[in-house]
Amino acid sequence: MLDGLLSHKGRARWNDVEFIFLFIEHDPRRVDHLRQEVAGLGALPKNVSVHIEPGEFEATFGQLLDETTNDGKVLVPTFAFIDPFGYSTSSMSLTGKLLTFPRCEVLIFLPLSFVHRFVGREGQDAALTSLFGCEDWREAIRLQGEPRRDFLLRLFERQLGTNPTVEHVRSFQLRTQDGNDYRLVFGLGHDKALDLAKDAMWKVDPVAGTAYAATTQTGQEVLFAPTVDTAPLLADLRARFGLNWFTAEEAERFTRIDTVFRVGHLRQKTLLPAERAGKLEIQRRAGTRSLDSSRLRFLA
Repeated sequence: MLDGLLSHKGRARWNDVEFIFLFIEHDPRRVDHLRQEVAGLGALPKNVSVHIEPGEFEATFGQLLDETTNDGKVLVPTFAFIDPFGYSTSSMSLTGKLLTFPRCEVLIFLPLSFVHRFVGREGQDAALTSLFGCEDWREAIRLQGEPRRDFLLRLFERQLGTNPTVEHVRSFQLRTQDGNDYRLVFGLGHDKALDLAKDAMWKVDPVAGTAYAATTQTGQEVLFAPTVDTAPLLADLRARFGLNWFTAEEAERFTRIDTVFRVGHLRQKTLLPAERAGKLEIQRRAGTRSLDSSRLRFLA
């Protein structure tokens, strides 16, 4: 995250913005290593500060939020990457407390395989209730396999989405060679943030924008083909708008919010090819080829 800022081509425009990095790590060896890594970056810009706190995330970050709340202050705009050791040290209530502040967003590492495996196991009740912020996870006990996995993921996404500043929840799958299923779950409060999250997902998975699979032991890529098939997006648009007129802006909104596709997949890769194929009628403003403020409808 720090390198992402320091190497960003637009950083010079943000000289009047203060960037504060707070890293919380409970393993002393990793604390030392992290300090060495940061020191190796050399002198940081005056508007960039780094704080490395040894300790448990729940206690350290929870104390910070409590102090802010008790003083009646508002937390600075925050992007929190929550990467717990297992799931027993991550609570929906603490995440929810962060997300009561405006302009705060999260990316949560969810070890879904382990949650799936330990549902119903004795002694896990408190940890699972804390993770989900409710006891609805108990409904997964009677399920097996993919239905259990899907239920638990959807429940986690639903609970994250109930927080007042969260407008969008999106998940990205990480599949490892040993078969474990991990998820990165975004809780985002702005359309622009959703666009950036989708851009990141599609950069890693240029085929579907939903998953990354580790390479096999022979080095062969499990994923990816080089091109994007936007036929599913076209089908989704047809199902949404039918034979009714709609605007390019409405199509963009639908693509952003209701599909896995990026807005960048819409015009050149989906709408214009559909027009050339005689599947879509486009009424443009006089004297322009732009789709801005145009009217579109699918042909029967």
